[in-house]
Amino acid sequence: MEKNNEIMVLDAMYQIAQYKEGVRQVVEHVKEIEIETKEDAENALDIAVEAINLNEKIEEKRKEIIEPSRQFQNEINRLAKEFTTNLEEVKTTVIDGIEEWKLRSPQVGELGTPKASTYEGVEFSYEVLDIASIPREFLKVDEGMIKLAMKQGMRKIPGLEICKKTKTMLRRR
Repeated sequence: MEKNNEIMVLDAMYQIAQYKEGVRQVVEHVKEIEIETKEDAENALDIAVEAINLNEKIEEKRKEIIEPSRQFQNEINRLAKEFTTNLEEVKTTVIDGIEEWKLRSPQVGELGTPKASTYEGVEFSYEVLDIASIPREFLKVDEGMIKLAMKQGMRKIPGLEICKKTKTMLRRR
């Protein structure tokens, strides 16, 4: 089994290493780059596209290589989660049953066996009554929601200033 793993690792390394020379060339080109003319800028664009394409190919290969392992891991996690969920339900059912029994029983207090005991723990929870009264330090901005709103065209959000910045972008053809 260990020998198979070594062979798989070496094969994966070999498959990824196929891109080493291409990456080296792109990195060398960018180290030497000086953009002083329109032609230089266009050549630089081509180098950037080459880097993006190589990056995508490497990512595709990486995902292809790890997919069987990822599927195996997902199946183990699914199976373990099924068991742990069932076991958590057992614990919850027992504790709920003990709580109900304690409400009906004149025998109140701690329970104990050689394997376990009970005690009265305190758990806190909260309910929002008036969000406007909550101190600011307890409120959190949902950055993901703001970015989604901006992507969908929203440009005014009370309490926020949405800034427009220009940035050179690259589009591949």
